[in-house]
Amino acid sequence: MHRMNGYDWEPPTAAEMAVWEAQAAEFERLAAEHAEERFTGRSDSGLVEAEVDGNGRLIDLDVSPDALRQAYPQNIGPDTIEAIAAARAAAGAAGREKAAELFPGVFA
Repeated sequence: MHRMNGYDWEPPTAAEMAVWEAQAAEFERLAAEHAEERFTGRSDSGLVEAEVDGNGRLIDLDVSPDALRQAYPQNIGPDTIEAIAAARAAAGAAGREKAAELFPGVFA
């Protein structure tokens, strides 16, 4: 363990650096793999469904035809935000779970 208190600091050894570099490469691989996955979320009303990639980017949005026929079509906007947020939450939870499995001491 390296301490940095302003007076006493030792640089990491080559072996420590190699371990850190291997972990960083594995984390980058995991992040790239996760980015390719797809996650969906639905509004509480069930009228809007969103699909995002592992980075939370919107891929698809499906608005039910019933959304326009409902008594309050102005709810489509909030339902859309709700569906996207749910999909992003699913992507984030899956990413954290994978990271915790790979790096239990860091992402526990």
